Amino acid sequence: MSMSLNFVGMGKLAEIYSVEGGEGMCKKIMEMGMSKGAIIKIMKNDSGPLIVKVGETRLVLGRGMAQKVMVREV
Repeated sequence: MSMSLNFVGMGKLAEIYSVEGGEGMCKKIMEMGMSKGAIIKIMKNDSGPLIVKVGETRLVLGRGMAQKVMVREV
């Protein structure tokens, strides 16, 4: 079952399933290292932007962008 990245709790791991958005949005997310199948860890998901960890890199995603990233909890 896939869900938006916005709904994954802090400290949880998730696998990127797909990116729902235009070509520019998909390209930007992939350039950040968040390609399909990548495992990410949610570092912060309360109010404001999300902070996710991809490998050893931490990324800050706005709520709008995170809404378009579909994931499965691992």
